Amino acid sequence: MNFKSLRAFQLVVTEGSLAGAASVMNLSQPAVSRLIALLETETRLKLFDRTRRRLRMTEAGETFYRETRHILDGVNELPKIADTIREGSIQPFRLVTGLRIGEAIVSPALAMMRRENPVLKCKIDVPLRFNLESKSGIARYDLGIASLPVTHSLVSIENKPICEVRMEAVMPADHPLAQKAVLSTADLQGEPIIGLWPHQFWRRQVDEYFRSGGVAPNYVVEATSSLMGCQMARDGAGIAILDRLSVRAIDPKHLAVRPLEPPHWLTYGYIYQRDLGLSDNARIFLGCVRRYIEQFRAECDANEASVMPRWNN
Repeated sequence: MNFKSLRAFQLVVTEGSLAGAASVMNLSQPAVSRLIALLETETRLKLFDRTRRRLRMTEAGETFYRETRHILDGVNELPKIADTIREGSIQPFRLVTGLRIGEAIVSPALAMMRRENPVLKCKIDVPLRFNLESKSGIARYDLGIASLPVTHSLVSIENKPICEVRMEAVMPADHPLAQKAVLSTADLQGEPIIGLWPHQFWRRQVDEYFRSGGVAPNYVVEATSSLMGCQMARDGAGIAILDRLSVRAIDPKHLAVRPLEPPHWLTYGYIYQRDLGLSDNARIFLGCVRRYIEQFRAECDANEASVMPRWNN
């Protein structure tokens, strides 16, 4: 497939017009238009609807862009990679993670790592969960941090646990249910629940918990970000279901976090391509993750009970 055509397609989308793409590529608009036509021929997809004034992406075009964007971004990095190799510069540590676990674990551990190695450079990719499994196999990362398991249809990915986290209810500190030490599905029946969109990984886990107690959750807000759900819980919009490590990612003041009964645990872990193994930076980073989690558990009994290390498994 012609990468120049792919580049033209990407720029038409990001720049918003043929003229914008032509300017960046230093080509004429008709030349860019021919590249787009060539790509449509090669893919046998109609990527744009053409009108007299503009191009409008089709549904097929939107899907194609969403699924190829990371490939195009990787191609754009090639000149920088070549420059780094020629100059003998330090290679960056490359991480891929999700937003919630990234803020809960990756951010504090990476800060610790950089304090001990100030010259370290790092690149972090934070795709949506449904992109994570494909990206972890296609792009070259030193390490991924995610809720396990993560699989890929073409690449053998090693899954290793870091810890298990207990599901907990998050609500304003003055909420009536905050008076209880633990909460059950019966306690939460009828309560306004803030959840993720259906089919997202964490949402499926929450649904499974409610289903096991024979309760249908009353979702009043559905968001793509569990951290936004936590913030909304603090603001009084409802009760969010999260874990204690993730709650630390926002200001926990004025929040009550109560464990759920029966306990429902999820596994956080690291992933890497089996045939590549772990880089030195990945091993150092995982050491920082372990130290951070140990520090977190040592802060109070509730933290210790809600996060269980899995290093030896």
